[in-house]
Amino acid sequence: MYHLRLEKPSDQAEIERLLGLGFGPGHSSRNIWALRPGPRLAELCLVAEETSKPGHLLGSIRYWPVTIAGFPSVLLGPLAVDPELRGQGIGRQLVRESLVLAEQGPWHWCFVSGERDYYPKLGFSKLTADDVDLPAPIEEERLHLISVSGDSLSEMPPRPWAIRPGVAPS
Repeated sequence: MYHLRLEKPSDQAEIERLLGLGFGPGHSSRNIWALRPGPRLAELCLVAEETSKPGHLLGSIRYWPVTIAGFPSVLLGPLAVDPELRGQGIGRQLVRESLVLAEQGPWHWCFVSGERDYYPKLGFSKLTADDVDLPAPIEEERLHLISVSGDSLSEMPPRPWAIRPGVAPS
């Protein structure tokens, strides 16, 4: 059993452990990190903590501020779940609960560079490289977007949409 809660500074070592298990040592050198130069959005970063072992994390999700076509938005990721527990719904619950939190903020969109078959099951739309203008190339099959404000893709300006690092509103 586990419960979700906001990430705390004391979770850092456990989150690094999960990231190492899920992504390997070079994960922070991937091109997606060009969109994460500043601090993460602490009010959206959740962890799945094992109920019987406080401090032992089973999963983690983080967010950074970005702009998408000039709209304040969020970048999801990394999402990390202990590999031995994948497929049990922990990642899905982290995504869903954190998106509910994002809906309460000033954010319009949530962008993710992630597994091509995972995010569409959670309501994300697949994007193509022609849809977006990114600061560094990312594999096209990884690009996904979802509204967290009720906006429709048809309300967006013409493509490609510039996705850039953002600043969290104060």
